[in-house]
Amino acid sequence: MSADWSGGYAVETGYTYHTYPELNPVRAALPLLLKGVRAPKIETACELGFGQGCSAAVHAAAQADIEWWGCDFAPAHAVFARDLVSASGAPAHFTDDSFEEFAAQPDLPDFDFIALHGIWSWVSDETRGQIVAFLRRKLKPGGIVYITYNTMPGWAVAAPLRHLMKRHVDLMGVPARGPQANLGAALSDMQRFFALDPAYSRIVPGVVDRLNGLLSQDRTYLVHEYLGGHWQPMWFAELEQHLAAAKLSFGASAWMTDHIDGLNLSPDMLGFLAELPDPSLRETFRDVAVQAQFRRDYWLRGAQTLNPSEQRRALRDQRVVLARPASERPATATGTYAETRLEGPGYDALYDALKDHQPRTLGELEAAMPEGTPFPDMAQALVALMSQGAVLPAQTAQAATRSAGTARALNLELARRAAEADNLGFLAAPVTGGALNASRFDQLFWLGMQEGGGPEDWARYADGVLARQGQTLVSGGAPMSPDAVLGALEAQARAFAENDLPCWRGLGVA
Repeated sequence: MSADWSGGYAVETGYTYHTYPELNPVRAALPLLLKGVRAPKIETACELGFGQGCSAAVHAAAQADIEWWGCDFAPAHAVFARDLVSASGAPAHFTDDSFEEFAAQPDLPDFDFIALHGIWSWVSDETRGQIVAFLRRKLKPGGIVYITYNTMPGWAVAAPLRHLMKRHVDLMGVPARGPQANLGAALSDMQRFFALDPAYSRIVPGVVDRLNGLLSQDRTYLVHEYLGGHWQPMWFAELEQHLAAAKLSFGASAWMTDHIDGLNLSPDMLGFLAELPDPSLRETFRDVAVQAQFRRDYWLRGAQTLNPSEQRRALRDQRVVLARPASERPATATGTYAETRLEGPGYDALYDALKDHQPRTLGELEAAMPEGTPFPDMAQALVALMSQGAVLPAQTAQAATRSAGTARALNLELARRAAEADNLGFLAAPVTGGALNASRFDQLFWLGMQEGGGPEDWARYADGVLARQGQTLVSGGAPMSPDAVLGALEAQARAFAENDLPCWRGLGVA
């Protein structure tokens, strides 16, 4: 790799333009409280290795009460992130420093929340040491670290795929062709190889399914995921040993499905794990039980356990909001062991209480439940809905109000860019402090709304954008007529107004 400043990370190709919900610190309190751990007030936050900066820019714009900082190895990423945050007017600070350089900035504050997604398993041991040193130096006592990493044993089956892919690119790749083309050639030869039924695929039949999954994924993502020089899945205990040097201890999984034990583990397995006295050993056995491949976890510097009454009080104060139209109510939630239907009087009561798309505290929702419903049962139903993205944590009403201006400014920039491309499929939601997934046309309808009128006017606005760019809609493989295009856009705009817009208003986007 020519870029020796990258810490072994693949930087030849720009990262994808995605947002990652768990990077939002507003989401951290509820998973921690569910485990009986106190969640700190977050006033300063930092993202290490922010990629294109889409999540960081959204969080800076939608969280006016939190001062945001961040760094990424790639200068082009820092420029893009700065452009977004500059458009919002949020006072965030994004650089292309290394972690070591970033920590040495004289004006850098200590942080309540530090996040790193897609970094740890892909950088060198030296860079991992710099990350630990940064956490040790800049995380406040009581602070949270959100970290994701590739996990054993889930990668035991597919690690040979990565080795074959990387080895092929290293030995047969042509630098001038670029990493995506070289990756395509490697995948093609791997297809041919496994079509010959090697012994490995007979002993481990799931490896062919994993290869087929790779073939369907975005090539830019695959370059970053697999072609770095220091790719290394880890056991939970190995990460724990690294983070101990920063005085961190495990708090909770950030992945809400992990908080529904019955979806992932049999009753007998839950009983077995409960008998293990050491928390670290339990996590390791659990990872083997669910064949964990990727973990999203919160770690704390000085975790404080709440007594049951403190936990109930803190949970009842948490605010949540319906994050998708009520018509898109999920029917099921699926884990590694079982599936459950999200139906019954309790779920109906939750939707009745949230269907106006206004935030509610868990205490308010408890009062709306059928008589005799235990609070833990209601909380578990909410967690199941949250695992499907139907419900999200909400920040305080005051924070949402203070964030409205910068969030709207960022959304104007995102929607204007959507007029030219479809790679920024999100807007900032001040009620949740995070991102709202939004299609290109919904962004254009929203942009048309800023000029007034109704769905027909928004459709004409979107139609004008397409016309100016020489674009049209296609049906049955053929371009649609101008009248048909406008008719289709009007139907889509009416559906947006009826189904999506009430939710967008509840989230503070419209």
